[in-house]
Amino acid sequence: MLQNVLKELREPAIWFRRQLDGKPSVSKLGGRPTLPSGIEWPRQSQVNTPLHFLAQIDLSTLPPTPLHDDPNAPILPRRGLLFFFADMEEQMLWNDNGGPFANTRVIFANETGPERIPPQDTPDILHTFGKRAGGSYTGITGYPPLTLEPHVIDTFPSDIWQDATCPANVSPTAWMVAIARRRMTYAQAAEAAMVASIERAIGASIPVFKKGTRAQEFKQVFKAGNPPEYFLELHMSDGTIRRELNCPQHQMLGFGTNIQGTAEDMHVNGTILLLQIDSDEDRVHDEFMFCDAGAAQFWIEPADLAQGRFDRAWATTEGG
Repeated sequence: MLQNVLKELREPAIWFRRQLDGKPSVSKLGGRPTLPSGIEWPRQSQVNTPLHFLAQIDLSTLPPTPLHDDPNAPILPRRGLLFFFADMEEQMLWNDNGGPFANTRVIFANETGPERIPPQDTPDILHTFGKRAGGSYTGITGYPPLTLEPHVIDTFPSDIWQDATCPANVSPTAWMVAIARRRMTYAQAAEAAMVASIERAIGASIPVFKKGTRAQEFKQVFKAGNPPEYFLELHMSDGTIRRELNCPQHQMLGFGTNIQGTAEDMHVNGTILLLQIDSDEDRVHDEFMFCDAGAAQFWIEPADLAQGRFDRAWATTEGG
């Protein structure tokens, strides 16, 4: 029964994994953007400070999703590049200081250019708004590059019980307990289905490391840069075993991570997840974090995507 529900709810997404084969890739997090020389570096519109470069995606390398032939499915351009920028000020209050269109920017280019050095007046990452530094001092104006390879995976909504109402013949307390159990069962099944799709995409099982008994082995493997995703197995004091998935959800399309409700609301309203950039301190940089280990999510309306109006895209960020 639950598997049928998941099959109905499933939405494919393009998930970006850290590239392992050493081949050059234009798609990346951090580094320097290959922004064509005729395009100006975007700036915060209130105080005119340069925005920070977060990611770029080479659209020509993206695989078609299983919904590619659905006339109602979002269709990305077959060629060109998308560049994603944001003001990484210390609070990351992108709805303030002029709003998301002042603090975040998406740029489309038909072709790639040479790597562009950030402007000299680029503020430090985690700077005080309107100032070059201050805030949480980092001393960096950009992130090291992490090249990406795209895969199609399955994504699912985080909660299908939020609109459920308590029947008249059931006590509110019993209903809350029942809903909590259903949510846990669904969450576990949805994660298992997503993990299965990731393993199909990469052609391998996600490894499991036990915390404690194999801690030294885990550290050695992780420091060697392999694997890019893993389960950490936790043995609880009550004898239960819990597995925590460590797998950054950098993705385009599908259901975004629903941290504080924004992703679910956007999806209900038909807004498209153009790109989700997850916090990724282990693979990119200690300061590659959005709010409290959250995510940056870039959004676009269907009509704007259909018209290629990426200048109308905007971003939100939330912490866990």
